[in-house]
Amino acid sequence: MRIVVRLLCLALISFTLSLTASSPVAAHEERESQFPAGDGTVPKKRSLRQAADVIVVCKADSRKRIRKLPGRKLRAFNMRLLRQCEHRHMQAAVDAVERQRTNIYVLPGVYREQPSWDVPCMDDYEGGVVEYDQIVSCGEVVNLVTIAGDDPDDPDITCDNQLCDLQVVGTGAGPRDVTLKGGFREDGDWVKHNGIKADRADGFYLANMRAMLFRENAFYVHETDGYVLDRFEASHNDLYGVLTFTSDHGVISNCNAHRNGDSGVYPGSAADVNATSSTTGPLTRWAAEVTGCNMHHNALGMSGTAGNSVYVHDNRIHHNGLGFIVESILAGHPGMPQDHGWFEDNLIYSNNTNYYEKYVQGDDAPCQETTAELVGHQRGVVCPAFGFPVGTGGMIIGNHNFIDSNQVWDNWRQGFMLFWVPPALLRGDYDPLHQQDNSNHNAFTKNELGYSPKGEVLPNGIDFYWDEAGQGNCWQDNLTAPGAEVTHNYAIDLPDCGNPSQWPIGNLVKTTQLIPCATYDRRSEPDPAGCDWLDTPEKPGTGSRAQGAGAERPGDGPVAPAALLAITLVGTLGIRAAGARRQRARADQ
Repeated sequence: MRIVVRLLCLALISFTLSLTASSPVAAHEERESQFPAGDGTVPKKRSLRQAADVIVVCKADSRKRIRKLPGRKLRAFNMRLLRQCEHRHMQAAVDAVERQRTNIYVLPGVYREQPSWDVPCMDDYEGGVVEYDQIVSCGEVVNLVTIAGDDPDDPDITCDNQLCDLQVVGTGAGPRDVTLKGGFREDGDWVKHNGIKADRADGFYLANMRAMLFRENAFYVHETDGYVLDRFEASHNDLYGVLTFTSDHGVISNCNAHRNGDSGVYPGSAADVNATSSTTGPLTRWAAEVTGCNMHHNALGMSGTAGNSVYVHDNRIHHNGLGFIVESILAGHPGMPQDHGWFEDNLIYSNNTNYYEKYVQGDDAPCQETTAELVGHQRGVVCPAFGFPVGTGGMIIGNHNFIDSNQVWDNWRQGFMLFWVPPALLRGDYDPLHQQDNSNHNAFTKNELGYSPKGEVLPNGIDFYWDEAGQGNCWQDNLTAPGAEVTHNYAIDLPDCGNPSQWPIGNLVKTTQLIPCATYDRRSEPDPAGCDWLDTPEKPGTGSRAQGAGAERPGDGPVAPAALLAITLVGTLGIRAAGARRQRARADQ
């Protein structure tokens, strides 16, 4: 048996080696990063009196805006702070911090941070990855506001300067009263990559503001132990509303994340604090918690490349192209393969918005414009950075994920999708011993499928897609509307948690059918041949996608090992042809 598995893996490696020239790059460029020590804590909001120091930021029209705020007490609080205002820009306030545990209050206004647009130190920046010492000396090369808490000459990444335990709080009635706006330069290019970046800034707390129109992220937390992002709005960015990366003890809460070209919320490479645990189920320790968020009208609602030990609960994830994903696909992310996500009590529905057809495909599509301003991000145009299956509630390509007690309805392709991606395919790991390192020991339990909280029967295309790969996967006690059955694409009943799956490599026809979608590029390959992920699925009940329990789709039958060589040859030729097309398209640009 082991010999057969090893031969299959070797054949898959030969099948996928040809992808290296045409595979998508990692979702964002970043310096080589590491997890913090993990001895921090989640910060708590401080009152004005509890702060070691207070700094106030305001705009010229803040007084006028304050007078329009609802509530006498809120207006009075803002007027008292206005008398202390000494800064017109957030970065100036950060630069003025002298003591740890400082509170910065940002009064109502629109903050463009013009002094950060062009500074002398930017003349030496030629693009690409920015190392931490440059973040300290000239964070303006990529950020409108930079909070860097560590001495770059230290051997560790622990926060040790005056910016530790910093709190930045908007003082309006809601996030939109305090807006950090990037936007575009005169030539139509983005003003900055990021809005606010907290880098090695342990104990960072941000609340009650909006950030929008950035090339990458509105809010970014990096190599930080202890952070809270609460009551915020992040929208109209080319990649992410929120990115947290190689960080620990984090909470992302009560947010509105929408119209982002990748995901609204992205806890990427979260600290791998459960890496040695063999348990699938509720976590006792997580690196990132996402709760109370409304993630909608993004390419993806939430994503997590190496989204380890994330607790995602009590959110609304709807009207995206894809609801959420945790995965082990992309290279360059610490903590691979992904493990131990916990998804509980989320509303996951109507994730059928097709931005590929609307904005990417076609010669006159907005996403093919020459500048970011002409694309129309400011008008809500979303240009998906990757090709993912429209009409899907959630995708899992990882291990020990516990998907429990969610309400999932009206996702026209599938409610949940579990499948295996060999590391050789996109991560560049060709070790045969690693090829089954993802999509094992995942449990889908007690989810309510195909009907809304109001009792409306709104089925998913199918409830569960599975490529039959992985050990220890199981489905149990999932509920459907009265008279309905759980639907899936497996020829027999899905394994329950008393007798989970055992065979590490599944249906290779299913696996290879997914590969053409990996060649998606929103400019050079916006509609890959052989990939139906980017097509809008038919609404269940109106066409052939409505299926009963155990129904098979074309190509879902088992594949014999002897057929793998033919699949490999055909697939390799197809991928090479797609890569050649992409290279020609790029040369013509």
